[in-house]
This record gives sequence, C-alpha cells and structure tokens, in this order.
Amino acid sequence: MCSIDGLLDMEADVLQKGKQKRNNVSCREYYYYKLQMRDNEENGVLHSGRLFQQYSVDEFIKVESQRLDFASFNQDLFRIDVLQGLLDILRLGEREASKIGKQNFLPTSFTGGPRDMRQRYMDAIALVQHFGKPDIFLTITCNPSWLEIKEHLLPTDETQNRPNLISRVFRAKVEEMKTDILKRSIFGKVVAFMYSLEFQKPGLPHAHFLVILTDEYKLLMPEAYDKFVCAKLPDPDTYSYLHKLVVKHMMHGPCGHLNPTNLCMKINECKFKYPKSFVDETTKEKNSYPIYRRRNTGKSVKVRKQFLDNSWVVPYNPYLLCKYNCHINVEVCSDIKVVKYIYKYIFKGHDKISFGLHEDNTNIQIDEIKEYQSARWVSPPEAMWRLFAFPISEMTPSVYHLPLHLDGLQFVSFKKRHNR
Repeated sequence: MCSIDGLLDMEADVLQKGKQKRNNVSCREYYYYKLQMRDNEENGVLHSGRLFQQYSVDEFIKVESQRLDFASFNQDLFRIDVLQGLLDILRLGEREASKIGKQNFLPTSFTGGPRDMRQRYMDAIALVQHFGKPDIFLTITCNPSWLEIKEHLLPTDETQNRPNLISRVFRAKVEEMKTDILKRSIFGKVVAFMYSLEFQKPGLPHAHFLVILTDEYKLLMPEAYDKFVCAKLPDPDTYSYLHKLVVKHMMHGPCGHLNPTNLCMKINECKFKYPKSFVDETTKEKNSYPIYRRRNTGKSVKVRKQFLDNSWVVPYNPYLLCKYNCHINVEVCSDIKVVKYIYKYIFKGHDKISFGLHEDNTNIQIDEIKEYQSARWVSPPEAMWRLFAFPISEMTPSVYHLPLHLDGLQFVSFKKRHNR
C-alpha cells in the first residue's frame, strides 16, 4: 500500500468479508478440523503409526502447492514487489534486457519463502538499530518425553508417530516461555524480543529467543552473568532434581578423542569447542560469548558410556531447566559484535538443497517458485505446525514499514503489538 487511504479501504473490506458467513472452508481449515483430538470421537488417522507421518506431510504439501499455484498464476499482482529494478535482475542471473520482469518469484507475503525470511531478518535488525544489541540468546528444544505428550499416547502409540501432539505441546511451551520472559520478567524488564521456530530433520522443533533488556537491567559485569547462567554440575545431594536434569539434557557429547565420529566433529575437533577449559571465575570474552565459571571439582557423571565433568556442561538457567525439563541453552550475548550473524542464523529458513548445471554463456532462467518447491525439506512436526497455522516467528514491538524513501533509506516505526 502506498497511501493510508488505500490501507484503510483494504482493512474495511477484509473486516466486512469477515462478518459474512461462508459456505465453504479452505483446504488447510479442513485438515485442521479433521486432525483435532476429541474425547468422544476416535480418530484412526492419529493412531496409524508411520502412515500418519506420511499423511501429515502429504496434506501439507497439498496446501503448500495451492499457495504456490496462486503465486505462480498471479505474478502480475505482485509486480509492484518485484525487487528494486535492474540490479536485482542482474543479481538473479538475467542477462537479456527483453526478459527483465519475466521472472517468477515468491512475494514477501508467502510465509517461509526467501523474501519473507529476509523481511523478518530486516525487521529484527531494525529493533537492534533502535534498542541496541540483544542481551540473552536462548534456545529451547522439544522434549518427546514431556508428561503432556506421554499422557495422551495410547499404549500402541510412539511419540515420533504423533507429530500433531508434539507440535501442539511445544506451541504451549513456547507461549509459556514468552510469558516468563515478557510478563514474569525472569531476566529483567524487556524492551524488545523476538523468536523464530526451526525444525530439525529428525523432526523435533526448537525455538531461538533473542531478548533485549532495558538499560537498568543490562548484564554488564561477569557477576551479573552468574545470576542467570550456569555451566556446572550441581551438587547431587543438595539439588538432586536439578542434577538429574543437567545430566539428562545439558551434557554435550562425548566427542573428540572420546568419540571421534560424533556429529559435532569437524576436522578432528568439536565445532562447539568442547570440552571447555576449567576457570575459577566468569570472565568476559572479546567479541564472543562469556567464559563461564567451570571449576575443576574432580566430580564426573556417566553420560552415553563416558565419564564427563564440568567441562562438558552446556550453559543453562537452573529455573528454566527445572520448569521445562528439556534442553534449554542460555547464553549472554551482549558483548558480541557480530549481531547480524546471530539474526541471520535464526532466520536462515528451512533446510534446503538445490543445484543445477549450465554452460557459461547460457541464459539462466530464474523461477523462485520451482526452486522453493524442489528444494523444500518438510518434517511431520513442521507440516502439522503449518497446518495448525501456528506462527513461525514473532517479535515485540512489531515493525511497520512506511512508504517513505530518502537517499536510499527506508524509515520504520515501532508499535507494541505482536507481529504474526
């Protein structure tokens, strides 16, 4: 929209259409209804084992294909969004002037597409420009052994065969985490925050949170880091429950000489730099995460057939670990200068791979819709997440783009409401 009047007219039309009764439902809404759990109704599809995994992915592909077909057949509607002109066309590989403007592309409104993810990244960077660097980087991973999942399984069910249950429970955990951060202020008063969902190829979802605190709650000294982040094995006699959770969820590896074939090994060393060195006090590290306190107590625990000590503990928050009973990595990132890398990391989008061969002088035809469709990797929990229309990212305050350009700069405004 290039004018306020146009935006208001569009919103009025949408509001009027929402008041009208519909005689039909969309494909996604139909599957959303059919895949619900009801106490008085047996749904054989939900308990069909691996067939349900395949079913959920197939139905999501049908819904996604409809959206892709709409984008393909309505390219003229998105022409105003066709990048910025000649430089963008050249960047995409077009060499003939007669074909400029004929590429098929995915608009920003297509959730999960390359422009959508880049727009989310730019919005997040706008928050950094306005409020400063993030203070807390938190990653929460779904635990398939959660009680909320186990109590809804039949004796014949397996957790991996119930992606609908995994997605709904993890969605509830993410909402509770948002409440802890924003309303209960477990890290202090928050001025801005955002999170993004990702789905691993084995299937379990995880969420990355970036939190920006107000000036009076900034973590400036190593003593403040120790109030929120631990990297040690707790005393099993005093904190037996916490000790059990750390051993279960927060021990890295083993890797290195203990297990050279571990997934984290890159060129004969761990890409996460484990095991860490022992230090008596927490210190700041230049342009990196802090070096957390890891004292050599001589105590170790047996994890995956190896004995591991404090040098293998992933940084965590004791309160969150006890409450959520899953892998929750908490890091202080206020001293990191490469803020763009962190935001690009969490907005890199879905797993994908695509390649093609062509001659040097061959004109390259760009079709983002076909590239997106052929390179897409979808796991069953992600398929259910998208069928349920759960958001893949949110930020507070949200960023509103203003149609005002001056010397190549685009101005943005902020408003405290969730951006879905």
